[in-house]
Amino acid sequence: MMMKIEDKDHAVGLPRQWEMEWFLTPAECNPQGRMPLTLLINRLIEIATLHANAIGIGYADIVERHHTWVLSRVAVEMRRYPGVNDTYRISTWICSVNRLFSERDFCIMTADGEVLGWARTVWGMLDTDTRRAADISYMAWIEALAQPGRCPIEKASRPQSPGEYTTEHYRFTYCDLDFNRHVNSSRYIELLLNQWPLEFHDANRLTRFEIAYLHEAYSGEEVEVRLSTAGSETRAELTAGSTALCRARLCFSPREPEVQAGCSH
Repeated sequence: MMMKIEDKDHAVGLPRQWEMEWFLTPAECNPQGRMPLTLLINRLIEIATLHANAIGIGYADIVERHHTWVLSRVAVEMRRYPGVNDTYRISTWICSVNRLFSERDFCIMTADGEVLGWARTVWGMLDTDTRRAADISYMAWIEALAQPGRCPIEKASRPQSPGEYTTEHYRFTYCDLDFNRHVNSSRYIELLLNQWPLEFHDANRLTRFEIAYLHEAYSGEEVEVRLSTAGSETRAELTAGSTALCRARLCFSPREPEVQAGCSH
C-alpha cells in the first residue's frame, strides 16, 4: 500500500540532497559567453522539481488536492557564471518548512566542486481552484529532511518599491506563458535585464539578484517596468495598473577577469 503524504515516517530513507550536472552549450550562453541568469533560475526550478518528485511532494503527489508549487522569492549571489562548454553542477536541499512556505537552498559549482555561487528560494503552495495560498501543514514531515544553515548568503528579502523611477511598457504574449497558463517566472527576469543595453552588460555583471513574485500575470496584460538606480544597485518593479506583479533588487559589479575562488561546502 502506498504511504500517504501526511505520514510522519515518510522521510525515512529519502534523499536530503539532490545534485545534477549539465553542459553549457554555445546556444545557451549570453553575448558574454556565460550562463544567463534566466537559464540559472530555470535550472534551479528544474532540480527543485526533481528533488520534490523524488521525496514524494512533486506535482503528481499533490495534483489530486488541486495544489501546485509556486516560486515566491529568489536570491542569487554569483562569484562567476559558468562559461561556454563548461560542465557545471547544482545541488539543492530543503532549508526549512512552515505552514505556508518552504525554503530551499542551492549551491552552484564547477564539475570539480569549486563553488561558483549560491541561491536561496522560498516556495508556496497554490490552490489551483481558488488561486489562493494553500496550507502545507499536511507535509510538515519534510522538516526531517531540512538542513538549515548550510547556505552562507543572505535570505531572499522583500524588495521595496523604487522611489523616483524611469518607466517602460511591455505587453505579455503567448511565448511568455508557462504550464500554469500565467507568465513564466523567468520572463519577468528577462524583461528586467532587457532594460539595459548590450554595452552595459559587456561592462558589468550581475553579482546579486533578488526577486519577489507578488501576483500572477496573464497573456495580453500590459505592464509597466519601473527602475530606480543608486550606485551599483537597482530596485525594480513590474506593475499592471495599480497591482505590483513583482519587485526586484539587482546589484552589478564591473566585469573584470573572473578569478576562480573556492569555498568549503
